[in-house]
Amino acid sequence: MQLNFRPSKGLTFTVLTFLQIFGLYIFLKGFLLTRQTFDLQGRTFEPWENFPLHSNAESITLPPAIPSQKPYKRTIVVLVDALRFDFAINAKTSENYYLNQLPIMQQLTNNQPESSLLFQFRADPPTTTMQRIKGLMTGSLPTFIDAGANFASSAVGEDHLLRHTNKTTTYFLGDDTWVNLFPKSFVPERTFDSDSFKMLDLDSVDDAILSRLWNLVSKDDWELVIAHFLGVDHCGHTYGPSDPNMKRKLNQMNDIIQRLVLEHVDQDTLLIVMGDHGMSVDGDHGGESIEELVSTLFMYSGRPLTFTNEHYQALYRRIHQARAIRLGYNIDAISQRLDYDATAYPIVAQIHLVPTLAYLLDVPIPFGNLGAIIPDILMPEYPDGNLKMRNLLHMVQEFRSNALQVNNYLNQYSQQTHQLDFSPDKLQSITRHLYAAEEIMAQVMKKPDFLASISKDDTIYLQQLENAILEYDAFLISTIKYCEAIWAQFDTGCMFIGILLLGLSTLTSLWLMHREPKASLKRVFIIGLLVFAICFAASQVQYYPEALIRGWFDKMKQIDWIGACFAVTMCFMAFALKPQASASFDWYVILIAQVVQACTLGSNSFVIWEDRGTRYVLATLTLFWIVRNLQVAITKTDRALAILYPTLFLVVLRVTSLVGQCREEQFPHCNYYHSGMLEFNLENNTGYLTIAFVVILYGMTIFSTTTLNQLSGLTVGACYIVSSIMVLFRIFHEIGAKSLVVENNKSEMALMVHHVLDFYMPRIVYGLAFIGNNMTLADWYFNDRNRRVMSWTLLFLWTPVLAVVQRPVGAALILISPWIIKLLTTGKSNSLLIRLTMLHFLGHHLFFATGHQATFTSLPWKAAFVGFEEMNYYGGMILVTLATVAGYVITWFGWLVLLSENPHQRQTLHLLILLQSIPTFLSAIFIFVLRRHLMTWKIFAPRFLFQILLQIGSHVAAIVLERIVQ
Repeated sequence: MQLNFRPSKGLTFTVLTFLQIFGLYIFLKGFLLTRQTFDLQGRTFEPWENFPLHSNAESITLPPAIPSQKPYKRTIVVLVDALRFDFAINAKTSENYYLNQLPIMQQLTNNQPESSLLFQFRADPPTTTMQRIKGLMTGSLPTFIDAGANFASSAVGEDHLLRHTNKTTTYFLGDDTWVNLFPKSFVPERTFDSDSFKMLDLDSVDDAILSRLWNLVSKDDWELVIAHFLGVDHCGHTYGPSDPNMKRKLNQMNDIIQRLVLEHVDQDTLLIVMGDHGMSVDGDHGGESIEELVSTLFMYSGRPLTFTNEHYQALYRRIHQARAIRLGYNIDAISQRLDYDATAYPIVAQIHLVPTLAYLLDVPIPFGNLGAIIPDILMPEYPDGNLKMRNLLHMVQEFRSNALQVNNYLNQYSQQTHQLDFSPDKLQSITRHLYAAEEIMAQVMKKPDFLASISKDDTIYLQQLENAILEYDAFLISTIKYCEAIWAQFDTGCMFIGILLLGLSTLTSLWLMHREPKASLKRVFIIGLLVFAICFAASQVQYYPEALIRGWFDKMKQIDWIGACFAVTMCFMAFALKPQASASFDWYVILIAQVVQACTLGSNSFVIWEDRGTRYVLATLTLFWIVRNLQVAITKTDRALAILYPTLFLVVLRVTSLVGQCREEQFPHCNYYHSGMLEFNLENNTGYLTIAFVVILYGMTIFSTTTLNQLSGLTVGACYIVSSIMVLFRIFHEIGAKSLVVENNKSEMALMVHHVLDFYMPRIVYGLAFIGNNMTLADWYFNDRNRRVMSWTLLFLWTPVLAVVQRPVGAALILISPWIIKLLTTGKSNSLLIRLTMLHFLGHHLFFATGHQATFTSLPWKAAFVGFEEMNYYGGMILVTLATVAGYVITWFGWLVLLSENPHQRQTLHLLILLQSIPTFLSAIFIFVLRRHLMTWKIFAPRFLFQILLQIGSHVAAIVLERIVQ
């Protein structure tokens, strides 16, 4: 008797899901790597230590070290979250609420230039608070994978500035991210942190800081005070940058800085005001647009901070200009986007603050710092602008100390990691600047009259000292650029194995599409055993000398190899299944079309304009749908209907293509209508458009309720209508909120209404959906209710949940989406595959039309607080995910509707998997090939990570749908 192997559809989909997830896991291990960190402490390098670094140098008489000014006894760091640079300078006009509201820094710079310094403070992406604070204290460059850690701040495991300051005299107030990052650097009795995730609360954190700050700085028992204000950032997230609330918060920050300057900053006190990142045009951050990258750095003291002599100012400008060119800063673009002259203010990278503060506070530079000291603040003891040789020699020795620290880090990194990119040969392109500077100084010091000339101003020596400074600086900046280019150490072996597993699992899904789930158990066992043995033997490639030298499989552990062998074995076992039936012509057309569309993910232009490409594919498929309808149309009425519904779909597609959100790269060729344009103002056309929008939305909701009552009865219909009305109230409230005055002037009644709409109504929507969903499923399971009724009911019930976490336009699209899906239910079985594929691309279209893009900047973080006043990590993650993939969830319910009407077509669920597996597999290949591409991290990587989310979601949807429609 022959035993047969008969896997069910559900088991097949489950295995395919785990195969895909495992392949993605292996691929991401090789792709999303962080740099290696070392828990080593930095030390102070003497100015002429190991001079000169190049070999075979003659004995040289070293000049005496020129000490710097005495370190500041007290330092106040005021971090204004999201302080974009144009918030802090004088603007020509005051058209926006954020302009000319923070004048104190510009005034001090103009009136006291020797004691004030104002810089454009450039952040390294990702512009999330946790990564920026980490960079501000360690001087290290961020890695791409760190972006996901912003909501789970973990302790920094490398050297940082706070480790070298006296924690017993350090006070902290504000954002609790600091305490999470540096838990051992703050004494609990001197730490007054606040929850940073109450985004709708503009004042609580700031007020808590102010309740302690003035009393604290009036005492003498402190050396360092860090105050991290959040109100400006939260105002941007909640209302956007140009809002009356922003004017109020910036005025408040101006008053705080002014009071500190007038009452608490003396010659022994240093005041630093800075932002951790900027703010996008929508008030958010996290990406790398110019608005998000350009922040503010202001330094002020009661004693001179810099030389104002033109000779020094010219040198400072040369250094800053050379840095901007090497680091690729687009100054013209900054001027255009933020509407000020960016050439008038030096640009300072945020990591440059680390060696600068170490110099001012007389503490060692952290071990892993890559920043270069800001030249403007380098002043020797008893500064005299006329002693140029002495002052420049002091600058040389401080630049050299900075260079020694960075060079030591590179040497340690090379010795510890043995990475070829950090070998001495590979580093020659940057160390040549260091050795050139050493050679210049060696030649200068060999001159017999050099030491005697220190008190004079010899033009030749001055020029040589400046050249040495520029070479030391070139080494420091070139190191940053070099590390930025190669820091992501891809494990190409890992990535290749991941691609192999993704490709095999995709082919397996394609093979199983028309196979009978039946095979000889003996045959399956023999194939599995043979393939596993071959795979295990092939895994020994990890020990080949070439693989070991190049680090191809460094991240692959033994358990990963075993898992990969099992995955390959499972794929090959599927080939033992017998053919069932040949695939129809539509299958081949659809799969070829999907492959062609997925190939566009290898082009940055196509990824940027994917929203338009998706509409083109949908329109093309609609024409194919018309052809299929006409093939079975007999009467004139049939032919008319065969054209009518696809035409209506094209009309809906065209209308909904007018709304969405533009990517940064699409400007100025993108002009969508969006939620920010809606307002109840009859003085312009937008007001009438808003009223029409509201009336149509209300009518569609009533019509949907009537339909649902007919399908499922009054109880479920009541759940839907109450939920939908609450969503409508929130939409009206959000549109009308623009006309509200500044938050402090709201009445108690307005605040109560705001609280109810933002917190209680969404909870009721969640609760009613839960009740209605359970009633529907119970009725179907116990009473054998019609699947078609059940599927339509679930679709309607979920729309308010998915709509409540959207902005107004997106919410409206989600609420009317069942009627778009209704158009796709009209047709014969010969067009089912086409209509299911259209549902797939409709999900893409709804993603874009509801105001999303495959970028980190467009992530709807505000959705995490819909119904919740405080941040809940898991609840927030679920809400943000639902808000992002709402369009896809709607279309997955659409699959349920169409398959409930065609239950004999269950095998088409393979199509749901393949339509996401194919682009995932090809995206992985593109990422592998383009891993060094300029746009990898900005365009391709975010799109690939989003594709992973869709891939997992579609597999889970296929498993659930298979259980329902079986």
